[in-house]
Amino acid sequence: MTTMTMRTACSAAAILALGFGANAALADENDGLPEASIATSLNGGPDASARAALAAKGITYGINYIGETFTNSGGAKDGSIYQGRLEVFVDADLEKLAGLKGLTFHANGYQIHGKGLSDNLGGPLMAISSIEAEASTRLFELWLEQKFGERVSVRAGQLAVDSEFFTTETGGAFINSTFGWAGIWAADVPQGGNAYPLATPGARVQVDLTDALTFRAAIYNGSPANPNCEDPQACNDHGTDFRTQDDPFLVQEIEYKYNQAAKGGAKDGGYKGYKDFAPAPSGITSLPGTIKFGSWQHTQEFEAVNGSGKLFDANYGFYGSIDQQIYALPTDPTKGINVFARIAGAPTDRNAIDFYYDGGVVFSGFIPSRPDDSFGAGFAYAQISEDALAANEFDRKYESMAEVFYKAQIVPGLTIQPDLQYMWNPAASSDNDNAIYGGVRISVAY
Repeated sequence: MTTMTMRTACSAAAILALGFGANAALADENDGLPEASIATSLNGGPDASARAALAAKGITYGINYIGETFTNSGGAKDGSIYQGRLEVFVDADLEKLAGLKGLTFHANGYQIHGKGLSDNLGGPLMAISSIEAEASTRLFELWLEQKFGERVSVRAGQLAVDSEFFTTETGGAFINSTFGWAGIWAADVPQGGNAYPLATPGARVQVDLTDALTFRAAIYNGSPANPNCEDPQACNDHGTDFRTQDDPFLVQEIEYKYNQAAKGGAKDGGYKGYKDFAPAPSGITSLPGTIKFGSWQHTQEFEAVNGSGKLFDANYGFYGSIDQQIYALPTDPTKGINVFARIAGAPTDRNAIDFYYDGGVVFSGFIPSRPDDSFGAGFAYAQISEDALAANEFDRKYESMAEVFYKAQIVPGLTIQPDLQYMWNPAASSDNDNAIYGGVRISVAY
């Protein structure tokens, strides 16, 4: 994979990482407002009546904007940037709207503008922002999901793998893209995979084996754009190529959740919503967490990265993650201290990155006067494979980065997030200096 392709791909990040993708699903059936919306501070907004009328028929929508500015010292050149992303999404409960039991619809798209910091840093493997992408107006996801009873669902349409796989809720608080769509996948999967801002046709099945154990698997078209294209975002510039003829990309994941909030909250015997708490939080063993294990396979031919010309029939990788609360505030156990860690690997002979890990910690609710603010610190490491080093595509053995942030909620749906990051060996190249860069993100959900 070329450096340009990796730089483009690394802007991918989980929808969860942006904190907006799940809002539609949480919309109130009475007023149609997402759970966190600035409209709640505006008496519902000027479209309150129309929104409520649509919600009564099963249709909800939202408009989100993220804008950020960053300045760097180091990398390839010093400089400053501004970039922004406007999102519009629509969700529909087709059972309520048309009597189609268990069927739902989702669509969202972006207007992306400005320019990211990647060029200033020399094309890092881990892009500094989860919204970084080429300026465009594009469709992202477009799908139908059918539920079969309470435990099985099938989703099909234009899908993004980073919406559901290899994600952590705590990692979603960070700005760097690698805490969403991990740098190893962005570098090793052709064209960076079907992750933000590129989705592909595919299908996903999910089975809740028990209340705590879930299995999900997906198959996607393996190239978001023409496989011969150097810049897939430019070749599929509006997200409407809908390619189905390329070799498939497959992902499987098993997820185990424990000590989760009881659906009925305290009325079902839980401590403020947690079913396994004692009368007061009694220690880490009673706090909620999530463990995931997964693998991926791509069935196209892969050329050896050492330049030998050897071909492999396919590519693959494995991963695991944990997301764990380690301290719950006595006054609100949904807040406190959460930690996460992820690890992934892939064969060294056909991949630029063969080992990756990240992790971090987020504190929330510790300032009595600002209970909805949070602070976090994280670190990520991407190891260049020995075979890629032998081909002289890279001359540094790794790229790594650290991030700290403070996220302040002004009102529900409006946050300001100062952010500081440091990167060692940007692009794993001696042409680039270690870099420090910082900025501010403003997020508005309506």
